[in-house]
Amino acid sequence: MIRKGVSMNDKIRDDHLRRAAYVYVRQSSQHQVRHHRESGRRQYDLAERARQLGFASTIVIDEDQGKSGSGLQDRPGFGRLLAAVCRGEVGAVLALEASRLSRNNRDWYHLIDLCALTETLIIDVESIYEPRELNDRLLLGLKGSMAEFELGLLRQRAREAFEQKIRRGHAMWEMPVGLVRNEEDRIEKIPDRQVQRALEGVFRKFRELGSARQTTLWYRDEKIPLPEVRPGTKGHEVVWRLPAAHRINQILKNPSYAGALTYGRTKEKTIVVDGRARKTTTRQRKPQDQWKVLLLDNHPGYLTWDEYLENSRILESNRSVRGGTTRGAARRGSALLAGLLRCGRCGRKLFVAYSGKGGRVSRYGCSGGRTDRGHSACLTVGGVSIERAVEEQVLAAIQPAGVKAALSALEHLGEARLEKRHSLELALEKAHYEVRRAQRQYDAVDPDNRLVAGELEARWNEALSNVSRIEDELTALDRVRHDLTDEDKQRLFQLGNDLPALWRHPGASNELKKRILRTVMHEIVIDNNDDQRRHVLQLHWKGGVHTELRPRYNGTGQRRVRTEKSSIELIRELSKVCSDQAIAATLNRLGHRTGAGKTWRVHSVRSTRYYYRLPNHRNGKEWLTADEASKELRVSRTVVYRLIREDTLPATQVVESTPWIINREHLSLAAVQLEVQAVHEGRALPRNDPNQAEIAYK
Repeated sequence: MIRKGVSMNDKIRDDHLRRAAYVYVRQSSQHQVRHHRESGRRQYDLAERARQLGFASTIVIDEDQGKSGSGLQDRPGFGRLLAAVCRGEVGAVLALEASRLSRNNRDWYHLIDLCALTETLIIDVESIYEPRELNDRLLLGLKGSMAEFELGLLRQRAREAFEQKIRRGHAMWEMPVGLVRNEEDRIEKIPDRQVQRALEGVFRKFRELGSARQTTLWYRDEKIPLPEVRPGTKGHEVVWRLPAAHRINQILKNPSYAGALTYGRTKEKTIVVDGRARKTTTRQRKPQDQWKVLLLDNHPGYLTWDEYLENSRILESNRSVRGGTTRGAARRGSALLAGLLRCGRCGRKLFVAYSGKGGRVSRYGCSGGRTDRGHSACLTVGGVSIERAVEEQVLAAIQPAGVKAALSALEHLGEARLEKRHSLELALEKAHYEVRRAQRQYDAVDPDNRLVAGELEARWNEALSNVSRIEDELTALDRVRHDLTDEDKQRLFQLGNDLPALWRHPGASNELKKRILRTVMHEIVIDNNDDQRRHVLQLHWKGGVHTELRPRYNGTGQRRVRTEKSSIELIRELSKVCSDQAIAATLNRLGHRTGAGKTWRVHSVRSTRYYYRLPNHRNGKEWLTADEASKELRVSRTVVYRLIREDTLPATQVVESTPWIINREHLSLAAVQLEVQAVHEGRALPRNDPNQAEIAYK
């Protein structure tokens, strides 16, 4: 209140009293609102102070409770106050002190200017201020500057004390699952072996698959849950859920699991919105050399610092950005060199475009020319020839490691099953403990208190059901055995000695092939030699060795893949008398394949006929089969086959088991007509079979 003997009521005029007095109430945080209640009462008491001063009406604004006055948060209540001052509705603004109205000079001086323009008073517990008077305006300015300085000073002291404790190795925040904070704020491993085993399995599976997404899919496919900390329990209460898409990334990116205490890895980003500074909701990551605190070997971890750095490098290289520098993760798709090719003209990574049915045809392209020079792309290349050339080089380089890979496969074949079994065994041990705990709770309660006893009995039954479920999963896992027979092991060794066959094996996925290529290859720089119609590939191997390849590529109008000449000749002849479906069946029966190595289908036969302009049996009657010839001559097929065998009726058969092809004009030959007439009349003509020797009678 105003000190006795000092009266400021002469600054309050009748025009002030006819307007409303606005009381602004604010505390900086919800903690202050809940626990510093006396400060709130003092601010609300200002409404009584306004009535004592003679104001006709009083309006209390407390919409900004729990919000900072630093200017980085929206304050709708303060905006409402400024709007009322602008409209001339406010006779006086009452606040406990200047820091309640604002902690930044921008808002503070803006309020003073508006109050001076509208002849509005500012009143605190010390005095009444008239912003139009120079002395009062000077004093208000000093109070506003002191309020801003005080906020910065308090924050600086608190931050320095906070960071000093962190530099001594103390953790001041909640720890991730698997780590807990003790009474001295030191970090320790959680004593739960099930949680420890689960986290170790995550890092091991990531090193095996090389992708956070593939690791997540594996856990979800195998239905293996991972632990999560229940918020507010300081890491001691854990729940088990199947991992979401971001969960594996959170575990892999946290340096705490490598035994390191870090602080200041991210920073807030402040932007200007409508002339005001605003903090964004997302924080930006800083490079490691800009972290404020990094203490290695601060506590026991689940992996070494070098392993953490390697995992971070893999995660960064898996980021796929068009035109970026990283390779991206090995994903599905037929393009084996995705992420490895770099343009030899502009240095950008080549992107992949798929076409054809099911996206089976891949092409690599660089849009650098379109981006930098405003014309066509630097280059666009087909994937078949360059992938084939790189495959040959890689298989030749890793051929000696084939047997070693087979031995490694034998050694780790059952590792995934053992990992799942061990997880289930730990879960079963934990479930048995929950059953015993629920039973003790049920036995300790008064049986007559059914409200409590009924709930505890339900928990006991639920724990028993959980034990039964886990035991069933273990039984089902043991029932499915994947032990290799001696024959399987021998075949595996044979594949190890023949890497090309293993590479082309139907069970070898494109993702696995891509990971093999990325293991031995750093990148491939590609350019085209248009004069020689050759790609120029510079293979940069891991270890610093470089190899140059120059595979040919087809010119404009040339087919990407070529059908074998023997298949084309078969289609040419069979098209005279057979349908496309019959031709496809014949080619497949004879073991022929398309230019892409696929089995023949109706549409592939039709496409080949169209490209090579081959005949279609439905477009003419020049050629006949033996059945059609027998109908034309009105004789049996046996007669036709005899005439063909005796060379009386000219006919061709491309290969054995294919239809005989007969020219319609040859049915009119004199020898053929003579034979047909004899058959119709039922008489036999003399035979002179050169293959039959004459019988000599003595």
